[in-house]
Amino acid sequence: MADRLGKTRVIVTTDMEVDDMNSTIHLALYLNDLDVEAFVYTSSQYHFQGDGVHTLAEANPHWRTKGVRSYEGEKISGPDPEAGKLTRYRPFPEGWIERLWDNEYREAYPYLSANAEGYPTSEELLARTYVGNVAFEGDVRQDTPGSDVIKRAIMDDDPRTLWLLSWGGMNTIVRALMSIAEDWQGTPEWPSVQAKVYQKVRVMGVMDGVGQDNSWLDHGARLFPELTFLRVPFSYAGYVDAKFAQPDSIELFKAPWPEQNITTGNGPLMARYMLYGDGKHYEGEPEKYQFGEHATLDWGIPGVGPLVFDAGDFMAEGDSMTFIPLLPFGLRGATDQGFDTVLGKLFRDGDPAPAGSPSFTSMADAFKPKTTNLNPFLRAFQEDFAARAQWCAHEPAACNHAPVITDVCPDVTVAAGETVHLTAAASDPDGDELCCRWSLFAADGTAAWEEASLQANFAVPADAAPGAHYVLTLTVRDKAARPMTSYAQVGVTVR
Repeated sequence: MADRLGKTRVIVTTDMEVDDMNSTIHLALYLNDLDVEAFVYTSSQYHFQGDGVHTLAEANPHWRTKGVRSYEGEKISGPDPEAGKLTRYRPFPEGWIERLWDNEYREAYPYLSANAEGYPTSEELLARTYVGNVAFEGDVRQDTPGSDVIKRAIMDDDPRTLWLLSWGGMNTIVRALMSIAEDWQGTPEWPSVQAKVYQKVRVMGVMDGVGQDNSWLDHGARLFPELTFLRVPFSYAGYVDAKFAQPDSIELFKAPWPEQNITTGNGPLMARYMLYGDGKHYEGEPEKYQFGEHATLDWGIPGVGPLVFDAGDFMAEGDSMTFIPLLPFGLRGATDQGFDTVLGKLFRDGDPAPAGSPSFTSMADAFKPKTTNLNPFLRAFQEDFAARAQWCAHEPAACNHAPVITDVCPDVTVAAGETVHLTAAASDPDGDELCCRWSLFAADGTAAWEEASLQANFAVPADAAPGAHYVLTLTVRDKAARPMTSYAQVGVTVR
């Protein structure tokens, strides 16, 4: 346990959409860097297993699913009023995660653990995988092993922040919160229990106050109205990135790069990763969503026609945006919202997005080519994916490993017009040549100031206002066939 305490603590809840499957495989490459305490199956408006007895309407009268009409050609703009008759909907393959740990991950583990310390064994991951509230969309009728493990983690004495990652509906998380309330509401301890939840829990994967069901609005919000939901300004691995990713990175989402660098030659774990038109069949999915077989995306969005992708284009990881900001690349945003993560500065759901964030007025805006490189960290992260994919089937001598940054100068408070001397040391475990630069990134992702050295001098503008805060980022990238990048950040505050 001691070695886990220094890592960010995470619980994943997933409805096992095909993009969640890809997110799970990708997350497996970083299980040495995060303490993923549990993987929990849940349901959503897109997937639920049924209980063999009830219908959706009997379990949850306030559903959001568009039902079978959503893939049978009808244009339906809201919940399907006929969906209440459903006894199950696009059921995901039961045991999918357990089979991944017991088979493909088990084969990759010796190579992963040889390349980096801290990977959990297959047995440990199997013990951390639970079934939550999967019967129906928004179903919170009873406690489940999945809701129980979330409840225990919230209420235990571990002092770390607990990140609850919602890759599907919120209902299993909400069921855990409801169970806590049932135990404590109405007692003298209830205010302190609420305070503990607010201090400890952070939820990622919820936008505009809702997840992929209505369970938070229906049940959770009245119990814990001040619960913190965090978001990131930049997306990653959407279904359309092979066509619309930002210019400096789009080639890493288009065929043949994903196949050449991710799925081929990197063992059975990465061979499971799904690309457009790769021939894979998705169990339980209707023909419209068989992207491995027809590579056509048609969501019926007004003004957006069907998109046809090339075989081998990057398909999707719809939920990786929840764990990527928590990865320890040296960016400080997971613990201080004044700094960056790989996907930009975290902000609370409901608050304005940080300056420079993409602006969307409708869903159709997401289906437009990007003209600027707003996210300066995107390309390096995709390159890191390729380097770690190689770890799954190759010994360390054949792989690349990230540079190590040490001895970084501390944050400082200075007067306007002063010069800050920036220092750090860097080394590479493989002996690769390193490219180092200090940068101050502008809102549009470009470098407003930059110096290509480990030691640099930053002149604070003479007209800087008191309280102004500058984030200076050190980027260290190795010169390797599959490059990897590490960062450090220093805050400069004007007094």
